[in-house]
Amino acid sequence: MVLMIVAGYALITCGTLLFKLSPDFPVVPLAIASVLLIIYNVCAILVYIRMVRTAEKGLVPFYLANKVVRMIFALALIIGIALLTKSGKISFVISFFVLYLGTIIYESVFFVHIEKKLNELSKK
Repeated sequence: MVLMIVAGYALITCGTLLFKLSPDFPVVPLAIASVLLIIYNVCAILVYIRMVRTAEKGLVPFYLANKVVRMIFALALIIGIALLTKSGKISFVISFFVLYLGTIIYESVFFVHIEKKLNELSKK
């Protein structure tokens, strides 16, 4: 499971890094943002697994809260890195948006897949 997340992030990050938008493309800030998003996703999945084991009725609020917290985290990350970097801010924001959108899609597909498995197991 964790390997799938890392592989997905690696593909998105490599694709984003290879698609250089400007000569002063912020590779290091994007790499830092990718690592922080990986850490956030792994923590969110661990919390999700714990919630599935303890209280199945709280999963819908978890999904919603996870999306809101991820958005706030992403905005704080964008603002922080934009304040720290001197050039390539627009390139970073565009690349980070692509990375963020990719992670939202990947996580949604992942959780739908897990929910289908859980529903199949509960019917048996």
